[in-house]
Amino acid sequence: MKRLLLTVNPVAGKGRGKTKLFEATDIFTKNGYRVTVLPTSPKGTEKVIQEEAENFDLVVAIGGDGTLNSVASGIIKSESNVPMGYIPLGSTNDFGFSLGLTKNVANECQRICESDPRFIDVGRLDDRYFVYIACAGLFAGASYMTSQQLKNAIGHSAYVLKGFLELAEFQRTNYRVEFDGEVTEDDYLYVGISNTLRAGGIFNLPKDEVSFDDGFFELTLIKNPSKITDRVALTNDFFNSNLNSKYFFHKKIEKAIIYSDTPKGWSLDGENGGERSKVSFEVVKRKLNFIY
Repeated sequence: MKRLLLTVNPVAGKGRGKTKLFEATDIFTKNGYRVTVLPTSPKGTEKVIQEEAENFDLVVAIGGDGTLNSVASGIIKSESNVPMGYIPLGSTNDFGFSLGLTKNVANECQRICESDPRFIDVGRLDDRYFVYIACAGLFAGASYMTSQQLKNAIGHSAYVLKGFLELAEFQRTNYRVEFDGEVTEDDYLYVGISNTLRAGGIFNLPKDEVSFDDGFFELTLIKNPSKITDRVALTNDFFNSNLNSKYFFHKKIEKAIIYSDTPKGWSLDGENGGERSKVSFEVVKRKLNFIY
């Protein structure tokens, strides 16, 4: 039998990761896999997968963005090229949405068994990998600073609420962004580098601009309005994903160095990336063997 490592976040999706575990295991077993189950842990998941991935024919993650990041990072560091499947059960699931994945565990398990993997690009921010987004500024800390209880109670709205609370108190920050031979510098509310159709469950990028294996990520910068009254217009442009807004800067990039005048907290796939005043980014082309 083929060997499958099933990594499950038991609290994701209001506990659906745990309640659907037997169903998932049953489907994979019927498709010829001997299943080993690995419950997630805050610090141990990535390390275990890095050490064990080469012993499996397939690794599947069931959970939210944090589970996605831990499993993918472990596989990448293992240099095993083992295929990865993903069943999104988090509160927002931006990357799952971008790939057309659903929260139907049974359907997604069967799809994974019947589909072929394809290599996709990933990002590297300094010494850490991320699958679909690295960002700083507004909304960046909402995912990892919002309690699991609040996520379970109101779902994605928890992130929106956290973001608006941040907007009311947001401090002006100057960023200098050097990318692919160009430079831009201004006060920005948000700095994001992504390979996804949707960010934060709110902001959407055009389908014809995003490709998961083209060797580029999308750089999105949102200017900080000089007047408080202008934030109303900015908020409207943000929720309508208006890339033509005077507040937005958007471009496909391969590499970047980003400086901020004070250390800012970075989010990597919704996980805490630490506070930094300088980060280096590059696309790692066709690095993750992903089923979608």
